Amino acid sequence: MKNKAHFVKQLCTLKELDPESEEAKALYSLKVLELLMEIKKYTPVTITEKEEETEKTLAELLGCCS
Repeated sequence: MKNKAHFVKQLCTLKELDPESEEAKALYSLKVLELLMEIKKYTPVTITEKEEETEKTLAELLGCCS
């Protein structure tokens, strides 16, 4: 299981923060769940994930249309 330091380091990488900065140190006051939500917010969305979010008709879901 990963600890809080791992998630803080990951969030610092995503936010391009120096892990030794005051802002990074303040992240340790967050709960792990809050860190995970922040990581999700700053994680780039890939094209396939965007395509999955669009609504498709039943025919498109069944592969009848392109």
